Amino acid sequence: MRINEWCTYIAEWREKRGFITNKDNMLGKLMLVVTECAEAAEDVRGCNWEHFPEEIADTCIRLFDIAGSLGFDLEAAIAVKMGKNELCPLPRR
Repeated sequence: MRINEWCTYIAEWREKRGFITNKDNMLGKLMLVVTECAEAAEDVRGCNWEHFPEEIADTCIRLFDIAGSLGFDLEAAIAVKMGKNELCPLPRR
């Protein structure tokens, strides 16, 4: 599946379970993304590299749900942002 297909699939999966993702509860949904990142950080701190990919996947699932629920093209947004990032100068070493 492509990224946008995952976004739609995850949003539909979440909706079937009766959970809501919309602009009204977006701050809470974003904090769930932060929580998943914090859990990944705990895996790094504890050198739990076997569990780390699961927390990164959880983070992506939360973000994909947001994109799918709000109906924006995440693939295009990533492409545009990476285009901007590529124009940034490299840091000095």
